[in-house]
Amino acid sequence: MPQQSLRTERDAAAAYELLSTASEDPAVLAVLTDEELTALAGAEAAALAGTPFLDESELERGAAAAIALRSLVARGLVQLTDEGRETEGEDLATGAEPRRTAQLDRTLAGLLTLRTSPLALVHLTRRVADQTTSLLLSLHPHGGVLEELITADGFHHFSLPTREAVPARLARYVDADQVAAEADGATTTATAAELDAGTTEISRRLQDARALTVVTSADGGTSSQLTVVATTDAVLAMDTPQDAGERVEVRELGASGLEALLAAALPDPAAL
Repeated sequence: MPQQSLRTERDAAAAYELLSTASEDPAVLAVLTDEELTALAGAEAAALAGTPFLDESELERGAAAAIALRSLVARGLVQLTDEGRETEGEDLATGAEPRRTAQLDRTLAGLLTLRTSPLALVHLTRRVADQTTSLLLSLHPHGGVLEELITADGFHHFSLPTREAVPARLARYVDADQVAAEADGATTTATAAELDAGTTEISRRLQDARALTVVTSADGGTSSQLTVVATTDAVLAMDTPQDAGERVEVRELGASGLEALLAAALPDPAAL
């Protein structure tokens, strides 16, 4: 069913309507499972944020997606017949009349349009013990943001925060237990091998990690990555080392410093 190359006037209008509802503390707009997202957007698009439930299950992906699609149709979120469909308008790429086998609920159409057409992406992967969650931000012009929280059991929660609210939201995600100090602390330089050895004070502090978050930002042809570690009593940040001999700075961050670091990891909204 997925037709990722097709974008209609209805899709664009739905996306703009959703962006206009953004707020500092948004409610969850929709929740989709791994299987539903695969059915709607295709395996490649679903893999962008990860499919933790499908990865761990023994379900065949095609069959799981087909069953999920039946559920979406039954709930009225996917329309397979022509009766009751809204006018799609023109195909934005060609100006021709679009041909679709199915029409999505207007909210889902807007969400998938925003999800599959960002100008930049920020992806956070957070690991606590043996459980991993992810947060995917799709960034759009004029401060538009689609936030997608992916839980360890494969539920994708979509929200629409304002661009100004994003750094504080990311800080709460990275430092869920609020262990960051009031002010920034010391900066230590060491090789990646020394940090792994556990023989220095800073390496021992890193081994006390309770949550490890990797933040990846991609804007056009460039990307950057940093690692943030929340221990029992501090938040430490460093560039992600590429090899054991690379020297890296490990910075202890206060609450405001953490928020500023995450704000700097976002592509400049004026450039989008």
